[in-house]
Amino acid sequence: MRTSSLTKWALAVTCGLALPATLLTSGTGAADESVARADRPVAGKQRQSLVDLRPMGHGNLLTTARRSAAGSADPATADPDNEIPAVKRPNAAPDNRVTPDRAPTPANTAVSDRFPGVLPFESLTAADSRYAFDGNQFSGEPPDQALCVGNSFTMTSVNQAIAVYGRQGEQLAPTVAINEFFRLAPAINRTNPDRPTFGPFAFDPICYYDPQVQRWFYVVTELDQEVFTGNFTGGSNIYLAVSASPDPLGDYAFYSINTTNGDRTDRGCPCFDDFPHIGADRNGFYISTNRFSIFEPFYNGAQIYAVSKRRLARNAANPANPLPALVSINAGPLDRDPSFTVQPMQVPPGDTYPGNRQYFLSSTDFDTVRESKIGVWALSNTDSLTNAQPRVRLTRRTVPSLTYVFEPRTEQRQGRNPLGDAIGEPLNALDSGSNMNEVKYAHNRLWGAIGTAVGRGDQQRDGVLWLQVQPSFRDGRVDGRVVRQGYESVRRNSLIYPAIGVNPAGDAAMTMTLAGPGKYPSPAYVQMDLRGTFGPVRVPEFGQRPDDGFTCYAAFVGSRARGCRWGDYSAAVADERGTIWMATEWIDSGPRIPLANWSTFVMRLNVDNAPTR
Repeated sequence: MRTSSLTKWALAVTCGLALPATLLTSGTGAADESVARADRPVAGKQRQSLVDLRPMGHGNLLTTARRSAAGSADPATADPDNEIPAVKRPNAAPDNRVTPDRAPTPANTAVSDRFPGVLPFESLTAADSRYAFDGNQFSGEPPDQALCVGNSFTMTSVNQAIAVYGRQGEQLAPTVAINEFFRLAPAINRTNPDRPTFGPFAFDPICYYDPQVQRWFYVVTELDQEVFTGNFTGGSNIYLAVSASPDPLGDYAFYSINTTNGDRTDRGCPCFDDFPHIGADRNGFYISTNRFSIFEPFYNGAQIYAVSKRRLARNAANPANPLPALVSINAGPLDRDPSFTVQPMQVPPGDTYPGNRQYFLSSTDFDTVRESKIGVWALSNTDSLTNAQPRVRLTRRTVPSLTYVFEPRTEQRQGRNPLGDAIGEPLNALDSGSNMNEVKYAHNRLWGAIGTAVGRGDQQRDGVLWLQVQPSFRDGRVDGRVVRQGYESVRRNSLIYPAIGVNPAGDAAMTMTLAGPGKYPSPAYVQMDLRGTFGPVRVPEFGQRPDDGFTCYAAFVGSRARGCRWGDYSAAVADERGTIWMATEWIDSGPRIPLANWSTFVMRLNVDNAPTR
């Protein structure tokens, strides 16, 4: 029997968890720093070391997709023991913070269903994910959107599936499961329905196309499951796939980073690295994660991995080339609070990289409900990543920003919810998140966005704080200032999970989900430039139903307090032509699976044909 029928994400904590004061990591405040030397502990609860990057073989995405299409889909069932994976963190405490009434009250932006210059199309659905790999998949929530674009291809991924599209939104190969792509056993194998077996559980996908080395990078977190029970064994990894060519449907090399034992600063291991995000400068490829204990109530802070992207690309193309050194960096505290979701920058094709360093942004509301500062980070000396003993230096500082406030859950418009009706529970609200979302570097600015409460009293809802930060680096330390910032909100309804894509000209767009008492969850975006957002919030297609998935209901996840798990991020990115691609979650009117009804919406914005300021 499974130890729990709770969803692997329903009670998982990524960024905003309020831990007891005794669990908070102490630190040295702003402008902390550490120097990477192999196996050398660093003062201030930090450590940087070399860790193994382990080859896992090779595979071809198109071949895998064709083989998958030849199989038959096993129908989804409504049996939680066979459909819902175990809770990812059984030790996770609920977030008991309460949204304060005192929140920003910005002017509202109009909502329009006109979307000039946009090609919209639907991408991966709950059914696509569940029926991949011959149906040997769990019903998963939230989908956790990934999006990367390059060389006239678009790759999208969700928990737990991958698809590749052309410029017109045509799917170029059948959908592939994450485990299938990495040549792993299925997360659950139902060949014998009376005695299913369990393989590695891979989740939280994220992808990136690097225009310099012309390679695709794909990252997931993995937890080991006991083969006959599905219980977590305590083993964990980061899995990394790197393409051998500019073709995302071609060959890949697979690697693993063992995260089970953490490092000397971590408590409660075995541990795992949650919520990975990726980026690159001209020298390196970077993964940022949040490190948790698996079986104990500890959060150990943000972890950053750095590796030479050119040497990694060469090894992926030919394993006879030497493996590059991989640096693991415990990010340490930020203003005496644990660091979390330290978002690495991505640079749009054609723009200039900062000199010899990678920048990051983070929010700072780990255990608070109101903040007016953000974290700016730099990893310098990144040209040393080609050496056997890299010497990179991590510094960070907080800088003032507009206020952002812990968000309320997003009320949903009333509508048909057959899953809720079947178990006798009313419609639930959507969750929200105040992480720093994806970060882009363009025009010497870091572009990012954070969710925030807006409005007062019965008008309180979710909005967005967007920021453009000009980083600086002097005397070996990072600094910066916010040069543009503002709020985005709409009347009555909420905007949740924003992501910004920007091209070298400074043309940008921010995608979000629009939802609330007046609108079903819908894909939305607003245009941006170097002066900020402009024009209405545009909705290419309005949602057709409320979110009615299993994470909404106490019958499946034990509590309604968190709300429906909507997703940890949207995604947006510019391609080589300056076109902005965006992806977010919505609810359409198509067929559902018994325990979920989410879908993915992709938008291609041609800024040359879009309205201007």
